Amino acid sequence: IMVATIAFGMGINKPDVRFVIHYSLPRTLESYYQESGRAGRDGESARCTLFFSYGDIKTIEYLIEQKPNPDEQRIARQQLRQMLDYAEASECRRTVQLSYFGEFFSGNCAKCDNCLTQNPVEDWTIEAMKFLSCIARCQERFGMNYVIDVLRGSRSQKILDRRHDQLSTYGIGKDKTAEEWKNLGRSLLRQGLLEQTTDGYAILKLNSRSWEVMKRERTVEITVIKEQNVEKSPRSLAIEVEMLFEQLRQLRKKLADEQSIPPYMVFSDSTLKLMAQQRPENLEELSQISGVGSYKLERYGKQFTEAISTYCQGQNSPNYQSKNSGDKRQTLEDLSDSLVMTLSLHQDGLSLNAIANERILKSSTIADHLTQLIAANQDIKIDQLVEPERQKLIIQAIEKVGDTSLKTIYECLGEQYNYEEIKLVREWWRQHPN
Repeated sequence: IMVATIAFGMGINKPDVRFVIHYSLPRTLESYYQESGRAGRDGESARCTLFFSYGDIKTIEYLIEQKPNPDEQRIARQQLRQMLDYAEASECRRTVQLSYFGEFFSGNCAKCDNCLTQNPVEDWTIEAMKFLSCIARCQERFGMNYVIDVLRGSRSQKILDRRHDQLSTYGIGKDKTAEEWKNLGRSLLRQGLLEQTTDGYAILKLNSRSWEVMKRERTVEITVIKEQNVEKSPRSLAIEVEMLFEQLRQLRKKLADEQSIPPYMVFSDSTLKLMAQQRPENLEELSQISGVGSYKLERYGKQFTEAISTYCQGQNSPNYQSKNSGDKRQTLEDLSDSLVMTLSLHQDGLSLNAIANERILKSSTIADHLTQLIAANQDIKIDQLVEPERQKLIIQAIEKVGDTSLKTIYECLGEQYNYEEIKLVREWWRQHPN
């Protein structure tokens, strides 16, 4: 087994390399193609495996931003998108590779992971018609994320300012997650049923095949990816904790150097270890950690919670729920029986207090249940729990004082709102930041 840098690995000219493993995302599909080509040069079977995390993307994007030439940046971003298309593809890898190089291959190579894993192929013609129609309604001026936001009924300011909430396609895709729509969009691009500009902005454009789909002259089938629940081993979790701890130490040293004080005066090692283990999402949670007093919370809290958030999003940590991670819904099997019972009563139209009376539980307990269900992206109707006008004022208070403790928000509201409705609206705001 040889572990090598890309430059050293590309110099290997042995015919009988049986496997090549990429431990991070290559910058371009050409690079991956050439590097994986080190294996099996004798014509015998070989195996290529690509591991990557979304933290790799941030690293590559940072390096792209360092390029002085805007044209080079544009090309590099386009190449990165194409590499991501390959890594996230749900159909035959050979089809994607050859499509990139201008060739077409239809069928099953019977060698790649997608062909060997029998993910179901489904007819998504209706969904494709919705997707393409939304692009047309938006006058082919936006990228994939914006189109998906319109389909899923986002209340983002950009959509409201452009009055795209008035479009006939607005909100017609709420039954699918953002990731499912992205999977469809990428599949349409790979099948040539949709085009994307390459000038750095990735604007979606319709072509003649797009209109054939919308006129029901062509069907669309896509491979549906099965969700796989992979549990991390205790050792891998311990490594993650150690890596985050090291990043927090570096942040502590930076802050200490700026103030010309010893690092321990910012936070002790034991406090940083607790942060790495518990991964607080906000100032309220950070304040519960031993060694974080009110002074240090106010002075350093924001920098440390942001560092934890950035790390966890890059690692796709299963123990951390970011504000923007609402696309993945927990199944009912993942929820406790008590949460499922509360969810069922809520969906029957009962108010918070009515659910508490029905279950003979405190209203604060039911509020906690509903908050967890919102975080799990279950179908919770916030208007059923808190009046829209009160929601609006609570959100204004949160945006004014920040995502901080319930008490701070409570005091900002003049103590006219109870903690339960503040907690519910705050979690809803976290999951629907736009």
